[in-house]
Amino acid sequence: MPAVVAKLTWEDIKDRPEDRLELVDGELIMSPMASIKHQVICQNFGKAILPTVDARRLGAFYSLPIHVVLAPGTEYEPDCCFIAASRERDPDSPVFFGAPDLIIEVISESNRSHDTVVKFRDYQRFGVREYWLVDPREWHVRVFHLNASGQYELLGVYGMGDRIESRVFPDLAIDPAAIFA
Repeated sequence: MPAVVAKLTWEDIKDRPEDRLELVDGELIMSPMASIKHQVICQNFGKAILPTVDARRLGAFYSLPIHVVLAPGTEYEPDCCFIAASRERDPDSPVFFGAPDLIIEVISESNRSHDTVVKFRDYQRFGVREYWLVDPREWHVRVFHLNASGQYELLGVYGMGDRIESRVFPDLAIDPAAIFA
């Protein structure tokens, strides 16, 4: 008789003290603590994006991980994310249910394929409008936008001196040099 493996949900992990707990198809993934460089990149995205979001009351931008439940058993803590003002969210809740409008992930050397393959697949599958993959090794940002057929299309690869373009933030242009500084 084969072993039965129970699939986990938010209810199963919400009270655990460990940082960066994620569920991929019900399987628990524990990510290592982010490096200082990784955290500075996230902080720099916050400095670059948050003033526009706040001034125009576009919604909420988080440059620290929040728990996002895309579906039961598919739950992540993105490095940064944006949720449009039109979306329901409880500011007192430790979790957001649904697909954010934008997710930014800084690729870690210890789990490159998790960010570039697994999360890419799930963010696309569950309707995250835009996914930015930040590569500190290559010093560039790849921006993917969800098209009408529900597939990510590459909007561009932006390096130092370029301006990151976004359909979620069409008036915002960020030079990756400011992010990797």
